Amino acid sequence: MADPIAQAEQATYRLYDYSQRPQAFDDSAQTRALFTQSMREMAAFHIEHSMVYRGICAQYGFVPEQVQSWADVVSIPHIFVTAFKQHRLLSVPEDQIALQLTSSGTQGQQSQINLDSVSFERQAGMRALLARSMGLTSDTPVNYLVFSYAPDMAGSRGAAHTFNVYTSFAPTAEKYFALQAGSDGQPQFDMEQAIITLERFAATGLPLRVVGFLAFSFATLQELQRRGVRWQFPAGSLLITGGGWKSHTGTTVSFEQYAQLVSQVLGIAPQNVRDFYGMVEHGVPYLSCSERHYHIPSFANVAAIDPGTMQVLPEGGVGLLKLQTSYLRSAPAISVLSTDLGRIGSGCSCGLPGRYIVLHGRAGVQKHAGCAILASQLIKL
Repeated sequence: MADPIAQAEQATYRLYDYSQRPQAFDDSAQTRALFTQSMREMAAFHIEHSMVYRGICAQYGFVPEQVQSWADVVSIPHIFVTAFKQHRLLSVPEDQIALQLTSSGTQGQQSQINLDSVSFERQAGMRALLARSMGLTSDTPVNYLVFSYAPDMAGSRGAAHTFNVYTSFAPTAEKYFALQAGSDGQPQFDMEQAIITLERFAATGLPLRVVGFLAFSFATLQELQRRGVRWQFPAGSLLITGGGWKSHTGTTVSFEQYAQLVSQVLGIAPQNVRDFYGMVEHGVPYLSCSERHYHIPSFANVAAIDPGTMQVLPEGGVGLLKLQTSYLRSAPAISVLSTDLGRIGSGCSCGLPGRYIVLHGRAGVQKHAGCAILASQLIKL
């Protein structure tokens, strides 16, 4: 019997057939057309299955048939990201939800996204293809130091899930999670144990991969620098950070400052320090290249929106980032307006085709702290 979902979402199934897609950053007219068809399909799906999204689209007089070209995709109405802190928004029955991911914020706010098995599989394949396309995969065993929650402490935290996925891009020799359960059962960061683990990893001669919240790795590297420690980890070593460029004290950490510290202490070159931008409500990771640009894959569209007029800004204009993707069936989050400020660029000197994001911080006066800020509160020096 034919798969009814595949029949109804033919373009979407073709877009997420990773066996036919060797590159995550294909910006060809053919791929743009397929993404456009996929977004039109999924807009129709969520209008039919989500009363909330149906009402939003009706308010704007939007119908999916209006999306005829790639330039029309940005017109698909958005849901403001904070709505996911206030409401449980679904487009499938509860019994189809396979995984719930959350992002903890301030004042008890907690965003969530709920994935059915189809959305989960599409997202997992997307992450793997992105890693391959960015040159982050390897067949050489590596040691992982993960500055994030151990699996038994991760729960539904979206960032912890993402960081754990990033430990699948190369075979694991040994893996250590820096946030473990304390005697009270609560997450605890033991910097000294992280340093001891690094010493052991350095003695193996294997490549090192550091993944996780920047605040923890930055504090650990600062302490190693204070002690005069210098290592030279071999080729294939890299760092993947996420959750914002803030130290445990809340001060901004520049890439140059962080990369210099990584180079001094670990002997890892700046081009092997990568960051990802993303949010649990959207689910697409935007990985930074060697030029520190967050590249937009074929499965997404990003635009900068003028917060005053709500109009799309031309390339280079700084506005609120509107994030769009078609992989989600379970929640009407195919078009989300974030609280992040950024601009869109193209023609990156790293050689990847298509467009990229340059972040310019948060909008508004309320600080939307996420998993990274919550986690960094565990650092006590």
